[in-house]
Amino acid sequence: MKKYFLLFGIIILAMSANASEYTYTPLYIQHLKACSAYTDEYTTSVSTGDENSPYLKLKSTEEILGLINGKCYTKSTIYSYDLDKIIMTIKCGLSKVQQEEMITLLQKVNKEKSIKAKKKLQDGLVKFIEDNSTCRVKNYLEEEN
Repeated sequence: MKKYFLLFGIIILAMSANASEYTYTPLYIQHLKACSAYTDEYTTSVSTGDENSPYLKLKSTEEILGLINGKCYTKSTIYSYDLDKIIMTIKCGLSKVQQEEMITLLQKVNKEKSIKAKKKLQDGLVKFIEDNSTCRVKNYLEEEN
């Protein structure tokens, strides 16, 4: 279980690393507003706190899948270069209100480029991911045990 929470923390950091680098493109936000198909990819290195393996190099593929049954579906796929495999997928179905909240958070990070805006985005991502009715997390590392 500890391994899952550590991984979950790393993934949240990796996802929000995108925010710290201000790489949410206007195209991504535009497609999220319209809930139209779009894909962005980025790579980041995340500190693990483990002296044997201090960093994980990750690639995140962020997809907007489109509108399904009244919800805007997104999918994040986290790939670990170190492990040479996908380690997690997160699929979310955002209501119109949640979609608008996410757009506002993304725009604020890009505009302000502040730690406060980044923190609000992180909190928003965590809230959505922890809500089983909004997001489904598949942890491929947990399946190995």
